[in-house]
Amino acid sequence: MGWGGNLKIIPQINTGVDKGVLKNIIFDNYLNFAPEYMSFLGEWITGTYKAFNDADKYIILGYLFRKTVAFYYDNYITVSYETFYKTDHFDIEKINIVEIAKDLGIPKETTRRKVSELEKSGVIKKKGKHLIIDKSAIKLVEPVNTMKNLTNVFYLIYNICKSQNLIKYEIDKESITNAMKANLTYTWHNYYKFIFSWLYNWKRFFNNDTELFIIWCIPMLHRANKMKKEKNRIDIDMTTWRSEIEKIETQGINTMSLSDITGIPRPTVTRKLKTLFKNEHLYIDKNKLIHPGTLGGFKDEMYKIQNNALNEFSEFTGKIFNQVIFNQISSKTK
Repeated sequence: MGWGGNLKIIPQINTGVDKGVLKNIIFDNYLNFAPEYMSFLGEWITGTYKAFNDADKYIILGYLFRKTVAFYYDNYITVSYETFYKTDHFDIEKINIVEIAKDLGIPKETTRRKVSELEKSGVIKKKGKHLIIDKSAIKLVEPVNTMKNLTNVFYLIYNICKSQNLIKYEIDKESITNAMKANLTYTWHNYYKFIFSWLYNWKRFFNNDTELFIIWCIPMLHRANKMKKEKNRIDIDMTTWRSEIEKIETQGINTMSLSDITGIPRPTVTRKLKTLFKNEHLYIDKNKLIHPGTLGGFKDEMYKIQNNALNEFSEFTGKIFNQVIFNQISSKTK
């Protein structure tokens, strides 16, 4: 089901890309990979707040879409991007508040309240024992930027692989995007698997406070981008990157800019920053500019989360690459 349609020839296993190889490529070229990867994730996580001025509402809505995609995936139903996001509504089975709360790391009563607010706003509607996701919500979560950003990350990895003769097929950005869109069921099942695991692990690290996590991400991304400009090399691996990035001095960012970038009100940002300063996740200088912190005694835990995410992203990348490659093989036999 990964590439849709009936193949005229069965692709040989050795034509595919192994996730272990991709993991090593990412690890060995982390300086080149990190800014694009972190930008993709940073834009997604800040977008969760801006949709409703409430990150958890957006995340709950995304969870409901994940359930919809899982139904299609489990029943071998291939749905394209265009078909999925032009649909007027989706019926979903009656939701389980306890299950949502557990899976997303959101307190049960908070989850119940957020779902109720989504109902009152008309984003989701009750229909007997089922719920309907309204057309407005479908448009709200359409991943226009996410699809573009994912394509950029995948294409970056492809170019590194190609330079080392690890992939013999010619792949361009358009073929990556087209493959993802042609079988959105397959693509988004694996995407949701990655992104919700990534989100859950980081939320748990930040005591299930999504806003803390969002605010922390911004100075970290700025530092990663500055390191890429300063080093301007492609052979810094992840271990070296972790030690070198702590030496990178950033210009810093003020509270107002953090509020503008994330969409989180300034008073809330100010309050959340106090926690981040206390835990040494961020620090503030004499000019009241905010920088990444020393991470204190949290490094091992943070590195574990990062490593887990890269393992899962490598697996996701391999599935997309193989989808593109097998599409090429299939097209040559038609």
